[in-house]
Amino acid sequence: MPPSCSVCEKSEGVTIQQCSQCRNRKYCSRECQTKDWPTHKKDCNKPWYDKYRKCQDKSLHHGKLELITWSNAKEGTGWGHVFEDEAADLKRKFEVELQRDEAKFYKEWPQGFRWTCCGTDGGMDYGCDHHGSGPKPCTCDFCRMGKPLPDKIYNEDSASRHGLQLRRGPDPRSYNSRIAAIATKGRGMLGLDM
Repeated sequence: MPPSCSVCEKSEGVTIQQCSQCRNRKYCSRECQTKDWPTHKKDCNKPWYDKYRKCQDKSLHHGKLELITWSNAKEGTGWGHVFEDEAADLKRKFEVELQRDEAKFYKEWPQGFRWTCCGTDGGMDYGCDHHGSGPKPCTCDFCRMGKPLPDKIYNEDSASRHGLQLRRGPDPRSYNSRIAAIATKGRGMLGLDM
């Protein structure tokens, strides 16, 4: 299906161009672009993923959403963070059906993205573990306990952490003796890394 104008929805017999600033809106003519500007200017230049930064616990991701386009042999995943044998089909869907529109692709497959601030997949909507790199204290158990991430977690080989230089923590603003005691006891009972 060919791309269509965001205003008049024409797709045939016209040349469709994207907004040069945000690349989120498509137009068939200068007239349609001008007509759309009063509405579009509020969102133009804002990254499409801004509305997804906020987590359920009200913490914010301070990085950007990045499409995972690499493979990870340990996980057996490929393009889009799916099993290697499914990667070619998913990439084809992104390029052909969704016309490389990352916002549409994210709605269908958020796990195919990662947050560059914490190295978690785009589907994560609870707590950005930024370990001191954002304006608010980190909300992870380790920072609240005043401990850096254990080697097993920090050195984890995953597609969503590939190539990122992440902080290990702890974020000194996060320590809370009451929460630290609860987290220590809870993690111990569940057999989680300390």
